[in-house]
Amino acid sequence: MPVATARTVSLHGAVGHLIDVQTDVSPGQVGLTLVGRPDASLSEARDRCRMAVVNSRLPWPATKRITVLLSPADLPKRGTHFDLARVRI
Repeated sequence: MPVATARTVSLHGAVGHLIDVQTDVSPGQVGLTLVGRPDASLSEARDRCRMAVVNSRLPWPATKRITVLLSPADLPKRGTHFDLARVRI
């Protein structure tokens, strides 16, 4: 199972929590699914990320299923900064 992992921070008041953003692109029903208590603003991330990939002249996997897991799942995620998760090095 090919999985890519990146990291970002979720802020709750003055406390930051590390969030792993794991993405899997695999055969299946075409679509993008967000998992891990995403807020309504994160639902719009589908369009923002797709446009960023397309405008970068990279191929969008139009015939694949994309699953994005935001973990830990017990923390609520709000805001648009999850679009810019940073890859671990």
